[in-house]
Amino acid sequence: MASFSVILVEPKYEGNVGSVARVMKNFGFSELVLVEPPMLGKEARAMAMHGRDILDNAKVFDDFSSLKDEFDFLIATSAVIATDKNKLRTPVSPSELAEASDIEGKIGLVFGREDQGLLNEEIGLCDLLVSIPASPGYPTLNLSHSVAVILYELSRQGFEKKRKRMKKLRHADKVEKKVLLEKFDSFTDSVLEREQDAKMAKKTFRQLIGRAFISGKESFNLTGLFRKATKKIGK
Repeated sequence: MASFSVILVEPKYEGNVGSVARVMKNFGFSELVLVEPPMLGKEARAMAMHGRDILDNAKVFDDFSSLKDEFDFLIATSAVIATDKNKLRTPVSPSELAEASDIEGKIGLVFGREDQGLLNEEIGLCDLLVSIPASPGYPTLNLSHSVAVILYELSRQGFEKKRKRMKKLRHADKVEKKVLLEKFDSFTDSVLEREQDAKMAKKTFRQLIGRAFISGKESFNLTGLFRKATKKIGK
């Protein structure tokens, strides 16, 4: 599994660093790396809120080039995209970061200075460039907002992968559903005296099972529940 770190290159304002720590806490990321940061004091801690532990454990580097020895893969961020004169800044969108999250090892998400972003030389040392789609009239986001967008996208993609894995649970087959419905019918006949009420309950349950995804395990558990309930009522 990939391990993500947020890297801030020469941030100018300690409040922004604190805000980034808070955003990281919101999305479950814990490793913050600072390249030539300002002094971090009360303002940074106040803005970090519950992310103060992230500030306390932040790693500090004296120069950008040393990051290459620390990380297996570096993802640069920039609001400035490629032109005919600068092919270096050809980015992918945040939604295309899914492949990066499949890489094993340490991945650094690199964010540049508030006033001028990342230099071409720094982007050249990175393996991938990502740019957040924004209004051409004012494409530059606040530092913590940029971090929030990228971390949200990574969190969303992680959630989607988990959801897809859950969907791969084995569906209950026809035999399992048949047995489940039979046990429910027996249970219904045991607790409802009026035939019309029992008929309606059976019809409702069949519609529910027909619409819903039910796994083999869920079918097994419900079958056992109705069987035990019917047996207990019969006593």
